[in-house]
Amino acid sequence: MRITHARVALELHELAHRSGPALLLLHELYGSSEDWGEAPAAWPGSVYALDFSGHGRSGWIVGGGYYPEFLVADADAALARIGRAAVAGTGLGAYVALLLAGTRSDLIPAALLLPGSGLAGGGAWPDFDREFPGPELFMRSAPAHGAFDPLVGALDQYVRPVDYAEAFARAARRLLLAEDATEVPPWWEAARRSAAAQQVPTDLRFALAELAGTIGAT
Repeated sequence: MRITHARVALELHELAHRSGPALLLLHELYGSSEDWGEAPAAWPGSVYALDFSGHGRSGWIVGGGYYPEFLVADADAALARIGRAAVAGTGLGAYVALLLAGTRSDLIPAALLLPGSGLAGGGAWPDFDREFPGPELFMRSAPAHGAFDPLVGALDQYVRPVDYAEAFARAARRLLLAEDATEVPPWWEAARRSAAAQQVPTDLRFALAELAGTIGAT
């Protein structure tokens, strides 16, 4: 289905239609709704996957003005169509899921955060000596596969302050953080310290089962 945010046409895919709690999936940087494979088939309710602006089958922002908070608004537009739903995000989508869960705690009973491309962003503090890459660098460094605006690479450059993440984590109702031995960025560590957080393994099927159990959907 097509929805609109800030004059950008977004593609929201309904992957499964069942009675029960809904699930909204948010992909990683340079990804799309096609990345989720068969794992969501085990979810007990309807499953929706969003293509962020500049990704997949969604439209591109004129001028390439991509910010993480703009993607949060993309996902909020999807929630306005779906209604109450659990959220799962990977990489950049995990950061978006955290901000969304803290903003819309009335609509999101729990959020699952998974590692993936775009997880760390530009770090916890601004580096004023670092030159922000221009469009030419994004176009050269973007992966060759997939369908996306090369300028979405800017999303991996913006700072993700610890206190900012902590505020959203405190406002969220429930956070599941899928972790293995891989080092995680400071914003993730801040979310982990929240009373709403618990750690789960990175296996997607198991993590989704934990998410369903958290909201009493099993």
